[in-house]
Amino acid sequence: MPKCDNCDKLIAKKSTILECNTCSKTVHATQACTRLTSKQLAALRNTENLEWTCEVCRRETPRQRSFVIQEEEEEDDEELLLTQGTDSGSNTMKKLLSDISFELKKQ
Repeated sequence: MPKCDNCDKLIAKKSTILECNTCSKTVHATQACTRLTSKQLAALRNTENLEWTCEVCRRETPRQRSFVIQEEEEEDDEELLLTQGTDSGSNTMKKLLSDISFELKKQ
């Protein structure tokens, strides 16, 4: 029988467990071992494909941002590309930016 990586107690075969999607640490699916609320644990139990990340990995993994803030120089370069060049080059660039924006909105 495997041991819980948090409390170091044996995990029974019929016990509900959680496995960290980053480091594969296995713990009892309890508030004490996961440090999650009862509502969070219920959501994990009742929803398919939700992933859990242990506290150590959450602290060590940099947070991903939902958006990127461009610096002024990059914006100026982009505007320059759109305003200069041939008509077909400008249209190609506008189409590319439009496609990228569309894909980001889908995400």
